[in-house]
Amino acid sequence: MAERARPGDVVRAFWRQSQRGRQPEPRDALLARLDAVYAARGQPSPARLSAPERLEADERGPALQLERFEPTGARPSGATPTVVFAPGTNAYALLYAELLAALAARGVRAIGYDPRGHGASGGRRGSYTMDELVDDLARVVAHARARHGAPVFVAGSSQGGITALYYAARGGPIAGAICHNAADLADPTSLRLTRLPVSVSHALAPTLRRVARVLPELPVPLTAYLDLARERVEGLGSAREVIYADPSVVPFIRLRTLASLSSAKLARPVEAIDAPILLLHAGRDTIFPQDLVHDLFDRLPGPKQLRVYPDLPHYMVVDHVPRFVDDVVAWIDEIVAR
Repeated sequence: MAERARPGDVVRAFWRQSQRGRQPEPRDALLARLDAVYAARGQPSPARLSAPERLEADERGPALQLERFEPTGARPSGATPTVVFAPGTNAYALLYAELLAALAARGVRAIGYDPRGHGASGGRRGSYTMDELVDDLARVVAHARARHGAPVFVAGSSQGGITALYYAARGGPIAGAICHNAADLADPTSLRLTRLPVSVSHALAPTLRRVARVLPELPVPLTAYLDLARERVEGLGSAREVIYADPSVVPFIRLRTLASLSSAKLARPVEAIDAPILLLHAGRDTIFPQDLVHDLFDRLPGPKQLRVYPDLPHYMVVDHVPRFVDDVVAWIDEIVAR
């Protein structure tokens, strides 16, 4: 019988992995793996519809991997809108290929990207701050505007939705923001997003920031930060299982990242964000409490819209695209027509 792993061995193995970092998965292997996932669902892989692009590293940040889905469906007359989509924590653009392809099928150009430290992009695995994530989004928006013109919308899911909100707070040149989940990370109520009790997270926050200044790249397992065991991904098991099985998902963040995600301030208060906002929420989401999302929505000055899908889980943007994508496109059309 195999010898049972000791806790110290597990910790040392995790430390070695985090120092080495996961290398980006070869694209052919990634596409083949996604082919198998969608084949099990009885559908062709939408990831095959992507036209990959690369933003090279510059003074603003490392190289970024882009996945562009060109419109295949008809639209009302006028300019073709572009949606720039940010993925969730340590995920990657092609994980959301069904959503990006569905937007393209409805006449909306969709550009997903891997932020720094994610997927096939540059940067140390799992190492970033909220300001850096917003910088990455700004680079992709600038690229989209230069290549395709206006209107450009930003969008994102979970951490990506927060990134889209933070970009809107900077006052960037966008037509609107589509946020599946969002939060004001400087608001103490956002500590409810972590798996620890709020009182414990609040008490630990000053120590976390001090230690992060000394050991910024110390790895922290995602499962220590978020309770992922309760959220399911269709055909793949729990989100916890996915982050350790999917070679393109980074299963840890750095201490500097955790400190930022626990306290990052918006460039302007929520009450001063004047970009149109579409806020999406899944009623069965176990990570983002519905009242927290409602409170954030109430603080937005508008124009704004909140769509709640009572029977959908957190990963609605991966598993239940047909349930909400037409609502998103209708909102885009409404904003473009103004």
